Amino acid sequence: MKNTFSPCDYVNRVKDNHPKPMTREIFDSLLNGMDVKMTVEKVREHKADAEIYKQQLPGIAWQSKFGGQLRVAANAQSTGFFCIDVDIHHEDRFKQLLQTDGVEAAYKWAEAEAMERALRWKAMAEAETSTPGELGGELDIVAIHISPSGTGVHVVALAQPYCNSIAEDQERLARLLGTSYDTVCYDASRIFFVTPREDWVYLDYKTLFQDEASL
Repeated sequence: MKNTFSPCDYVNRVKDNHPKPMTREIFDSLLNGMDVKMTVEKVREHKADAEIYKQQLPGIAWQSKFGGQLRVAANAQSTGFFCIDVDIHHEDRFKQLLQTDGVEAAYKWAEAEAMERALRWKAMAEAETSTPGELGGELDIVAIHISPSGTGVHVVALAQPYCNSIAEDQERLARLLGTSYDTVCYDASRIFFVTPREDWVYLDYKTLFQDEASL
């Protein structure tokens, strides 16, 4: 298979401030890596050290590329993509379940809810590819996967020309999907952690990757 490039960069872990171009080969190796799988399993034990493990995961800068420079907002160049981070464990229903049913039941509900939403949004994305929506109603989703915690979803989509910022694109997509989302993820230099292949319910490789000459 010919190696193709994404406009996005990736980093080896959160403290890696030297992003590198992401090829299809690198992307697939991240999703298939046993180290990623094992680290995510530790995160999903939901213990006090979960955040430490999460920060060891590689991450993708879906919203910006950096041209070989440091991963700071001043060096960020738009990729044409953006990502919403849906944190179900921050929602009121989860907090209520913690109080009434306990930790195990609350996390079990959130994990099931994350998968249900991911599959519902996959169906919406697939339906749109055959029947494009009207202006302002486009989803243009290119990737959907369960987040490292297991209790959230990351949705990557194409930025729309009539939106003036990442924050505006995120608000619009979340409204169309009917979901809450993390409103602080508009930072152009933000990375989104990678999870194993089985967590990815939707991938539009054709849009995500292309020949280097066409980038």
